[in-house]
Amino acid sequence: MKYTTLFLDLDNTLLDFSKAEEVSIRRVLSEHNLPFDDEAIKIYSKINRSWWERFENGEIPKDMIYEGRFISFCEHYSKTADTATMSVKYTTYLGESNYTIDGVFEVLDYLKAKGYYFCATTNGLCTTQYSRIKGSGLEPYFDGVFVSEVAKSQKPDPEYFDFVISRIPEKDKSKMLVIGDSQSSDILGGINSGIDTCWYNPNNMEEKYKPTYEIKTLEELKGIL
Repeated sequence: MKYTTLFLDLDNTLLDFSKAEEVSIRRVLSEHNLPFDDEAIKIYSKINRSWWERFENGEIPKDMIYEGRFISFCEHYSKTADTATMSVKYTTYLGESNYTIDGVFEVLDYLKAKGYYFCATTNGLCTTQYSRIKGSGLEPYFDGVFVSEVAKSQKPDPEYFDFVISRIPEKDKSKMLVIGDSQSSDILGGINSGIDTCWYNPNNMEEKYKPTYEIKTLEELKGIL
């Protein structure tokens, strides 16, 4: 067996974050009497992305994002709302959203039976991610859960993977595999850390970084592992 340890991303790899995000944001907006139709969701997504880009470019601290995106959304519609409460509610609702990617349990059962050591490697908030892992039924599969908030660093930083490796039995990077949908965090993170990568690319996105493997469905992991 070439690999012993799998670094499994959560959002949009095992958990359907896109669906969870849409359901949660619609709920928050409707409760605060703000537009929540398809156009409003597109506008929110664009605003949200712009805030994350500002953080990634080093322009703002991460904690500004959570309420800031709701402030910007309200400004777009010239509305007033309790944006602090909206931010808290959104995090709560997201934590309650436990949608999984189709076929995930069958694949995980297969891999677990083969003896792989499972690490959940995820950027995000501890309360949200722990809640979703438990509520989705994924918790029993993991030997370790590593959230960026605890690591004090995040994918793709090598420091994040150093944090994970320091807390698992395997120390040989050649026996580890990063599996995830994000080129900028999972694939680049693996490359930066000298770890093989498997890019889950169900939407046929254009390649930016060269992964060791590329799959369109989780089922294809059976042919690699």
